[in-house]
Amino acid sequence: MPRTRSTKMHLLLMMIMMMIMGCSVMTAAQHVCDPLTQYEKNGMCCKMCGPGTRMSSSGTCQDPQCTECGDNEYQDKYTIESKCQRQPYCDLHKNFNVNVQKNKKEQSTCMCKEGFHCSSGECITCVPHTPCKPGHGARSIGNHTHDTVCQKCTEGTFSEDNSWGDVCKEWTKCMYGYHVKTKGTDVSDNICEETSRSHIVIGVVCSLIFLVVIVCGCWWCFCRGDAKGQVKACFESCLGDIKEPLRETKVLITNPTDPTEEESMMHELQSSQEEAGVRTPEENEDELSQEVLPDLVLSENGNYVTQENGKSSIFSRQESQTQTFTV
Repeated sequence: MPRTRSTKMHLLLMMIMMMIMGCSVMTAAQHVCDPLTQYEKNGMCCKMCGPGTRMSSSGTCQDPQCTECGDNEYQDKYTIESKCQRQPYCDLHKNFNVNVQKNKKEQSTCMCKEGFHCSSGECITCVPHTPCKPGHGARSIGNHTHDTVCQKCTEGTFSEDNSWGDVCKEWTKCMYGYHVKTKGTDVSDNICEETSRSHIVIGVVCSLIFLVVIVCGCWWCFCRGDAKGQVKACFESCLGDIKEPLRETKVLITNPTDPTEEESMMHELQSSQEEAGVRTPEENEDELSQEVLPDLVLSENGNYVTQENGKSSIFSRQESQTQTFTV
């Protein structure tokens, strides 16, 4: 009995030791091979082919022969495979762009043409973006993954076309010298028109002409002395508010009966002319009857004719009267 018990104890100890050794071996094997870049073969850690390549059958465990993937192929991780994976086919008839992806280390993505987006999450086909009608613009412009989102143009902006990519544009601001002829709407822009300045030019020219006339008239007034040294009277005279009335001179014409009366008449006429501002030159009495006076002319019948601004008046020698002359 003691021997049997001793044998059992010995067997139990051996089993425990074997289990401990087995666990140690397994743990050591797991830490030796890198699961990303190596693989185990015949108890050895062998090298894999890197991304973008495939493994050739002529290689060895520690020196594999890797070959680059062909056109339209890719390999995105380390591998022991002898073939690369095919790039996805982008069908032009489904509104995809031509796949020109040349990177052989990753899978390419089929992209929708401009103006199209994927119809679903799997992107099996592409559909056109929704166009925004006039008066509306794109709040969010569509791309490969989502459709265009439209919104109504606010005050001061407009959109006049059907478009999936145009936003609402601001109204044009008229430049200096122009004004808004027609105000814009949500579908039309402001229409600018050049501001006319003809009335301003005419007003300035007329003002300058009026000023020149006043200055020249007043200068002429002062030079002539008509204003008698009074500035106010001069301006009123220049503006035409005050007009000097015509002075009237009464001349008494009598029928001369003898030389004494004729001489007296001539003295009175001369005095009247001097009062009116007309100075009669001195002459001989013998020549007076034959000379034409400035205001009196002797006709063939012996009558005195007075001429005023193209008009003639005849006075008889037999009658005497008072005649008014305008100077």
